[in-house]
Amino acid sequence: MSEDQGNDRGLSKDQAGDVSTVAKGGAIQVAGQISQRVLSFLFSAIAFRGLGPVNYGLYRIVVQVLTIAGQLALAGYNYAAMRWIARARAAKNPGGVRGAARVAISGAIIGSTVVSVALLVFASPIMGAVGSSADVENLTDLLRVGVIYVPLFAMMQVLRYCTQAYKTMVPSVVAGNIVQPAFRFVFGAAILGLGVFVLETSLQTLTVAMILILAISYGVGALVARWYFGRMMSDQERHSTPHAEPRAMTKFALPQAGASLLGIQTLGLGILMLGRYAGPEEVAVFAIALSLQGPANVFLGGIVNIWAPMVSDLHERGDMARLDSLYKTINRWIFTFSFPVTLSLLIVPDFYVRLYAGEEGTTAASVVAVLAIGNLFYTGTGPTGYVISMTGHPHINFINSALSVIAYVALGVLIVPEHGVLGMAAVDAGVTAAVNTVRVIQANRLLGVQPYGPTFYKPVVAGLAGGAVLLAFRLVGGTSIPITVAGLVVGAFVYLVALKLLGLDEEERVVLDGIRRRISPGGRKRKHQK
Repeated sequence: MSEDQGNDRGLSKDQAGDVSTVAKGGAIQVAGQISQRVLSFLFSAIAFRGLGPVNYGLYRIVVQVLTIAGQLALAGYNYAAMRWIARARAAKNPGGVRGAARVAISGAIIGSTVVSVALLVFASPIMGAVGSSADVENLTDLLRVGVIYVPLFAMMQVLRYCTQAYKTMVPSVVAGNIVQPAFRFVFGAAILGLGVFVLETSLQTLTVAMILILAISYGVGALVARWYFGRMMSDQERHSTPHAEPRAMTKFALPQAGASLLGIQTLGLGILMLGRYAGPEEVAVFAIALSLQGPANVFLGGIVNIWAPMVSDLHERGDMARLDSLYKTINRWIFTFSFPVTLSLLIVPDFYVRLYAGEEGTTAASVVAVLAIGNLFYTGTGPTGYVISMTGHPHINFINSALSVIAYVALGVLIVPEHGVLGMAAVDAGVTAAVNTVRVIQANRLLGVQPYGPTFYKPVVAGLAGGAVLLAFRLVGGTSIPITVAGLVVGAFVYLVALKLLGLDEEERVVLDGIRRRISPGGRKRKHQK
């Protein structure tokens, strides 16, 4: 089939525009996600080796509690800031921009103060609920040291979302996906190396230092986001009289906060339940396995911020055909990137664990494989939660999240005391698969859209071909690192060749044509002339 023929029966002008918008907006987010995940991955690997399994497990428990506390402190005002600033700018109301920013920042400050005081006062019972009795004292001390994380995290997030209201992701990505993780990686790795190899500092002291570095990194990210926001505001916005709607913003913010907080990934329930019922070493194993799932989620994590406003826009226009088409395209793209990575985690999990944690972490291999099964459902169903929320049904997502948390905790209490980290992985994978399957059914029932188009089979077939090659290397050559690397390289080559043979879809042609126009001398000249 020729390209012209494909265009004759392919995308409309509006659909091509949607694809281009997602590709352009998603590119910077994906780059930021890659930067953040690579730096976080490297830092976690260094921290595991430097602190050892026990202290790294304690560190992860405290960080998870602080993460939940930070979300509570935000109280959803980051979402309210983005929405109200965007509305004020659309209405040419500069006072509304200042007013919305003030309300959001004030709300986050108040929330941070309340949450921080609660952590200081109730640190011991909080850590007693998520840690074993032998670790409560250490965990309590670490939590109190890390309380400064809460306001710094809240400020960075609110200011990042303020910049997103200007319809650009660059400042948000720089502050939150590049500067913050880079600061933590550089200074955290340096202090670990200096403490372990030069000063022979105690591991407990180094754990305290890592928590402080984490908190400070968010403070640096907040400063960067504030600088960007100040530059982005117009002179009129800077000097206008603030016009605020605190009641309306709060009414919008709190339900959004609830839905965000009750996400399984946000709560980190696996970390907390293992800390309570199995101890810090099991927490460390689970944390390794979770970190190794990250690369498969990069594209999904990077695409959702540009996908969410497009869902809202197309739904408000009543153009469900375009929404359905774009939904299928995005889901195919996500699966094309994630499926081969997830398959490799299923086939050679021990290889990734050895690279990440050395011989001390080898028990995580089976946990990695089990979590990867759940990840197939998480990435294979696409950004369905945003389809439901951004079309006016956030309460359904809230109920989904609440029920999944209840199921996760109930199953965890039944299974983890006897089966430990592997049982926790099975619970995580099962609940993840169930809730994401339900969301696909709900979106189809509510809106008549679903994420699987007629060409979704292409990454599936190509992935199975590449996975078969990798499995053959494993069965014939064993588990040695050189053989595994060779299998990964050949499997990836087979995957790409299979995709090529199966052919490009019209959406990919639109993106590639746009790239060619940008990099061609004529395209650059036209852009410069504009």
